[in-house]
Amino acid sequence: MRSESMTLHEIGSELDAPSGRVKIHIRCRKCGEVFILRGVRDVRGHVETGFRRCLCDNDKEFDIEPLV
Repeated sequence: MRSESMTLHEIGSELDAPSGRVKIHIRCRKCGEVFILRGVRDVRGHVETGFRRCLCDNDKEFDIEPLV
C-alpha cells in the first residue's frame, strides 16, 4: 500500500485500465477500516467513487490505491 496520501483525482493518472469502471482500495488511517469501491473515470482520467468519509467521520486521512 502507499504510505503517502492521495486524492481520488490524483490516482487517475496511475490507472492502466481503459475508460470505464475501476476498483479502488481505500484504507482509513485513523480507524483502519477498509473500503473497496468501484468508480468511473471521467474524460480527464480522474476517478469518482462517491466516497466522502469513513464510519469514524474521518474525511481527510486515507491510503488510496487502484486495484488492477
